Amino acid sequence: MPTSKIKVACIQINADENIDANIDRALRLTNVAAQKNARLALLPEVFHYRGDRKKIGQAALTLKAPLIKKFQRAAAGFNMGILLGSVLEKSGKRGKFYNTSVLISEKGRITAVYRKIHLFDIDLRGEVKVSESEYILPGRKKVVSQFRGIKAGLSICYDLRFPELYRELTARGAEMIFVPSNFTETTGKAHWETLLRARAIENQVFVIAPAQCGKNVSTGIKSFGTSLIVDPWGRILARGSSSGEEIILAELDFGLLRKLRRQFPVLTHAGFDC
Repeated sequence: MPTSKIKVACIQINADENIDANIDRALRLTNVAAQKNARLALLPEVFHYRGDRKKIGQAALTLKAPLIKKFQRAAAGFNMGILLGSVLEKSGKRGKFYNTSVLISEKGRITAVYRKIHLFDIDLRGEVKVSESEYILPGRKKVVSQFRGIKAGLSICYDLRFPELYRELTARGAEMIFVPSNFTETTGKAHWETLLRARAIENQVFVIAPAQCGKNVSTGIKSFGTSLIVDPWGRILARGSSSGEEIILAELDFGLLRKLRRQFPVLTHAGFDC
């Protein structure tokens, strides 16, 4: 029997090139989330390393690395699920990595692994230029897992701009979708909230989006922060600041989600069995 309510926490951090310090902050804030009775804590994209891409090889890891095991132990110790928003995962190809999200259960087991499908290659002249495909390999598999009996869809950052991915996750039964991110300040100001609310509304799902914040010293790129938790009606349940490290929390009521889907059967009209 799936649970009807889950309290979730988005952890917003400003990661840099100091991996040990990033991990320590992430664990400390995860501990705070557990003390606030969260059942699931979500970290942002590349929470363990954000900096010079030439040093990514030093930061990349396998899914059996000590860093992963450390968070598995933390999840079991806190009796709380943890989403590692993304880590840079070794691919076996020189100079190429995966941007990988890892869902850990309350018992400390890895229950889902998702590799970012859509890669962020943009050139907003005079503002920001990023070529993720030069060092990241795209994932191929769409992933829906379960947490406490609730189906959860996994995505990462730039995936947010591709509604067909979210439609498929919903068609596979997702009632909440994770969007750990590192949106730039430029694109975040323009589109972040609009896109998150659109994905929530059109799919009648909860959208949980922990974000990186602040200026990265190595790259000079500013991240938008503003972690958000959005309900299936498009209401903002919790909002982070644009700059500071913090935790935001909200209780997700899946009874209300199912009631909405019955009363306003958009997904049924789209041909889904919801």
